[in-house]
Order: sequence, then structure tokens, then C-alpha cells
Amino acid sequence: MRAKCADLFTSPAAARRRARRWAGFAGALVASPFVALAVAAAGLFPAGVAIALALTAGPAGLLLLTEMNTERPPQHRSGNRLTSRTLTGERTVDLSRIERVRLLTYFSRSGVSERVLLVRDAHGVSLGLTSPVSRRVLRRALERLPRSGPRPRVSRAALAHLGMLPIPGRLAVHTVVAWLATVFGLCGYLIAVLALAI
Repeated sequence: MRAKCADLFTSPAAARRRARRWAGFAGALVASPFVALAVAAAGLFPAGVAIALALTAGPAGLLLLTEMNTERPPQHRSGNRLTSRTLTGERTVDLSRIERVRLLTYFSRSGVSERVLLVRDAHGVSLGLTSPVSRRVLRRALERLPRSGPRPRVSRAALAHLGMLPIPGRLAVHTVVAWLATVFGLCGYLIAVLALAI
């Protein structure tokens, strides 16, 4: 029975290796327009290819970066360990050894916000929690941590999303900042590619 339970959990080293490979691939997609511009400068193909990549490969890489840590059902929990499937395979986080919790906010085409609690443990494994069940498990884990000794770094926005920091308007401020960062980031990316291509 113990061996069967152990099979539900993925080793931290394997999860980190997969995450690094996928992050490298996503980074290559985001950087591909600038690589294409460098090759176009040598006259091997027109600069318009870089613009096409900026409109396709760049957004695909950014989407992959935002989705690669996010949990997908089903989740498995045993003691302090939470395992879930992600885009890059299964990951297991140790909720008794949390190092950092951040709240990430993404936006769909319709402007609807999606919130992800990104948890990183002492083994270097990150998992983005989105389901109500996972949020409750995380909150209980944070509440059970001993008051003495090192504490995990938990952002104020994450605490507010978990209902552990009742500051009115905290999530609204976080959402506005995240939206502005998204808009200016994407505009800056496209402007940089267009400026170099023209």
C-alpha cells in the first residue's frame, strides 16, 4: 500500500528538469522574433518573418509560460504533499516546507481575470493552485506552520485571495497592477519588434 501511494508522487528533480525544459522552449518562442531579425539582417529572409513570429510565436510562448505551472484535475493529497497534473507533467509540492506563495493574475481575451496561487517548496518545485479545494488545503497548511523559525514568503495579494488578510481593495489594486503590466508588457514587446524590423 505504501509503495502504491509513493507512485502518486513525482520526484522533485524530475519535476524541475521538465519545468526547465518547457521554460526554455517557451523562452525560445518569445525570443524567436529577435533571432529572426538578426538572421534577416544578414539578408537570408525578409524582416516581415520576425513580425509574423511576434504575432504568433511570441504570444504562444507567453501563454505557455503562464500555463505550465497551473494544476489540472485530478489532484492527489497525502499528508503534507499535494500532487497534480500540469502542462509539463505531474508535480508534487510539500506544503510543510513552503518557501514562497505568490498570486498571479492573468486575463483572457474577454478581459476576465484568472487567479493562480503559485506555491514553491523547499525542493524547488512550483505548482499553481486554482481550485477551491487546493486553496483550502494551502490555507490550512499556512495556518498550521509553527510561529517560531523561518516563515515562507507569502505576498499580501496571496494572503488576501486566501482570506487571511482582510484588507479592503487589496485584490482590486493587485488586479489593476497586473492588467497594466500585461498591457504595457505586450505593447512594449510588439513595439520593440516593429522598431527593429522597420
